[in-house]
Amino acid sequence: MSWDLRRTGQKKGLRRGDVFGVRLTAEERTKLEALRAGTAGPDALGPWLVWAAQQAAELQVLPRLVDVGTTPPPRDRVGSTGAGVVGSTPPRPTTAAVGPVIFDLCAGSGAWSEPYTLAGYNVVRMTLPEWDVREIDTFRLHASHPEVRGILAAPPCTEFSLAKNGQDRDFAVGLETVCACLRIIACFRPKWWALENPVGLLGRWLGAPRDVFEPYEFGDDWTKRTALWGSFVNPTRGPFVKPTRSAMDRSTAAERAITPPGFARAFFEANP
Repeated sequence: MSWDLRRTGQKKGLRRGDVFGVRLTAEERTKLEALRAGTAGPDALGPWLVWAAQQAAELQVLPRLVDVGTTPPPRDRVGSTGAGVVGSTPPRPTTAAVGPVIFDLCAGSGAWSEPYTLAGYNVVRMTLPEWDVREIDTFRLHASHPEVRGILAAPPCTEFSLAKNGQDRDFAVGLETVCACLRIIACFRPKWWALENPVGLLGRWLGAPRDVFEPYEFGDDWTKRTALWGSFVNPTRGPFVKPTRSAMDRSTAAERAITPPGFARAFFEANP
């Protein structure tokens, strides 16, 4: 950015127009503005996120796409959660519900999308070991689910967690799954979408989160400071309770990753 632009309103507190979190050439900026004006991604998906997902695809950070229902090619490593079945055949997502479609990416226990399931939504949960979001053919998936109301995404936090301070990190591995989630979001252009991660280092790539919450702000008596990125209505806080424990007190990563039910209910009410 030139000094002249900075002097005319791009300084902190006086920003005008679009501000990108990376250095851009004139050609790159034109390309991003064209993407934003076109149909690439959800209406509120910022140009930086679109660009990041596109760069990941062009640089082949993601594994080669395979058709849903076929055997994925062997990989040198399993998913970033440390789980996965190399060579397994992921089934097509099926459900008996007939309501609006909700995708729950990296769903884990499915706690975040459970209120939608109880309300009769057609919730499609994609999670390891049956599903690796990095290997999903979005074109085939779009053919079976052409209209998606909302997308929840909770990529593994392993490489971005503050608990890993002082240890070696592999950000490329962690970003593979993040970029795969963004690719699916960009393909389906849902009415709303949200990507969750405990407060950590993911903001280096996604920027400031739209919301940060603690479970005790929604009636669950533990702490786990969590960031949310995306295009959604912030859930209304309450009831507030005094925390008596931390998510880190739980014995396994799977238990620590469970979405607080109070938050899940409030998010559903704000984003039907």
